[in-house]
Amino acid sequence: MSKINACLAILAISVAIGFATTARAEKRIALLVGNNAYQSVPRLQTAVNDARAVGAALRGLGFTVILAENQSRRAMSEALLAFDKAIEPGDIALFFFAGHGFEIRGQNYLLPTDIPEVREGQEELIRDSAFPADRIIDRLQARGARTAVLVLDACRNNPFDRPGGRGLKGSGGLAAMTPAEGVFIMFSAGAKQTALDRLSNAERAANSVFTRNLVRWLAEPDLTLVQIAKRLQIEVKQLAASVGGDQTPAYYDQVVGEIILNRTGRTPLAGPPTPQAAALLADVDKRAAEAVPAPAADSVMAELDALAAAKSWSELRGQLTTVKPTARDAHWASLAEQAAIGELTPLATSSRSYGDRLAALEHYTTTFQVLTDNPKFLALRTSVGLSAFGDCLDESYGASDCRRGLEEFVRTTPKSVGTARADLARDAARLIGRKLNRSAAAPFFAMAIESPGETNEAVCTDPDLSTAVIAALGRPPDWNEAKAAAALTDACWKALGTAVVAQVARETSDNSYYLGNTCPILLKRDALTGLREARCREITSR
Repeated sequence: MSKINACLAILAISVAIGFATTARAEKRIALLVGNNAYQSVPRLQTAVNDARAVGAALRGLGFTVILAENQSRRAMSEALLAFDKAIEPGDIALFFFAGHGFEIRGQNYLLPTDIPEVREGQEELIRDSAFPADRIIDRLQARGARTAVLVLDACRNNPFDRPGGRGLKGSGGLAAMTPAEGVFIMFSAGAKQTALDRLSNAERAANSVFTRNLVRWLAEPDLTLVQIAKRLQIEVKQLAASVGGDQTPAYYDQVVGEIILNRTGRTPLAGPPTPQAAALLADVDKRAAEAVPAPAADSVMAELDALAAAKSWSELRGQLTTVKPTARDAHWASLAEQAAIGELTPLATSSRSYGDRLAALEHYTTTFQVLTDNPKFLALRTSVGLSAFGDCLDESYGASDCRRGLEEFVRTTPKSVGTARADLARDAARLIGRKLNRSAAAPFFAMAIESPGETNEAVCTDPDLSTAVIAALGRPPDWNEAKAAAALTDACWKALGTAVVAQVARETSDNSYYLGNTCPILLKRDALTGLREARCREITSR
């Protein structure tokens, strides 16, 4: 394994807990720094992905996440300053760093991307150009955070090593950090051990061996940091041993009490607006955080997995189309689903124009045919589409265009997906009935009964159907509304017959469109008697 592949992964979590209470509700805030693009020392591969994956996990725990990637010394200093200002007494604050780290005489330093090349005898260049890890702890404690967490996911080899022994000599790992009271520290490997980036060069996981497991355990409710550390010791040690490595995460606990970041019953501080959206995004978050590798070990799929882990949905969408059709397997389809759900779910409550929202839906529908019978995608398409068309109908002009667009939206939903199309058509009918007029809902109810027969009962008993049909039967006979209402009357006679017959007596003019549309149907069914029958026979004989 190369030095770069062996380097990413040391984690130190430092927590300082204050016991003073405050009337202000605490907030959770995190700064995550991921550095890959080093200029003078070896570049890294997964540092940015590790920062993004931990950030995704923290968002699920109610953290406001600030993500800073490929930071120079000045940029990182400014990010830390902004982080300082955002923290108030009583908050939970977390700092995460993924990138190169180096130890000098027992002190650990975090390296920005513009760290210069350093040779033997030039250690002071590192001291002047890097960030002491102890200083990060001091800054978090100084801000008065109730719980302060320091996470270092730093390279464990020597980034200054050079052939021929001309580079700066190092110990090959970070030094142990002795915690003060109230501080919890965890390393992804024991002091002086080399932590694994990946288990092999062929492995396609987007995150380091330690981080991928850390993210999973952060999602597990009611675990203390000590319990997480114990589980990670077992898992990481076993994984490293499977490839002949020696890596046992170490932790040092001087905290009085327990630290639980994911407590059962905690109300999330932020989240998607609906339970349906929350369920969809939770499923995507789980798969993205675990970064499950695809079956085929090729660089293209590895990049796609990395984009999914980082939740770079629009970029993932674009890259998925570059995969050859012969390579579009079940894993590719799963990534397409993740991209669609991740990118489109926010549009259900977005302030973007309805045209932009509909265009985004159309792009996924036409580009990824594999999604056309995907239940999760269809449910999301319905939610986003109806919201967009509702806004369209609210505008002063263009209602007819919006109605035609909504009809096409329903018709392009495959009939083969069972009740999904019928449910969408019924929801669209109610939307049109509210926003436009009742008779305009009839064609949408008619589309609902075009689906498999088992859906007809639900359509026929819909509480809005009767008013829509009666209103539509009052339209000119060559209108789509009247034709749809006639078809619905025939298909749902048991549910509609009484109301349709009763309306005959309310029509005052024999020239009404309602009687002209309805009488032939009622006479055919022998549904009229007395004066009503005589009136209809006279009308139809003209």
